Amino acid sequence: MSRHFSEAWGAKPTVFHRASGAKPTVFHRAIEAVRRIFRRRREKRRGFPERTSFDDAGAADSTQPEVKPPTCDPLLQLVSLQNASGFWMLDSALAAALGKTSEEVEKSKPEPVSSEVWATILALIWLQGFQTDAKDEWQILAGKAVLWLQAQNAPNVTECVDAGNALLGCRVQKDALGL
Repeated sequence: MSRHFSEAWGAKPTVFHRASGAKPTVFHRAIEAVRRIFRRRREKRRGFPERTSFDDAGAADSTQPEVKPPTCDPLLQLVSLQNASGFWMLDSALAAALGKTSEEVEKSKPEPVSSEVWATILALIWLQGFQTDAKDEWQILAGKAVLWLQAQNAPNVTECVDAGNALLGCRVQKDALGL
């Protein structure tokens, strides 16, 4: 029995029952991976000091330094942008998560490739190139993306991987992505 990941967003938890003893599905493993991401990020945030005392006027106490809230984690941004089918959309939110502008990302796209295929390959390269230490958190999501890409029979995947590596400054091999 496990809780639904919506609990991380403050929603009422949903309980999954696996009374049959069957192995967890890919969906359940993906949910567990997302839960681990949120749990680890929540634990990291707890390390930040709370905002200090306020005077009667509501202004922050000038003797205490102002604590800036942590910026959103790029891994969480990328994970939250993945479509339920396993692909990413090519938009400004993805570009921001990758640390690029929309123009840079769109300009680098090989011509015969769809925007979704290009965005998904970029996301996979970014995960493999910049988040290897958190691989246990994203490998199931990446597997879902690879399955989606394989179902698309996308042309020029090697060209996309090369262009994505050039854009992101990585050296990820096509085989390392599972393609």
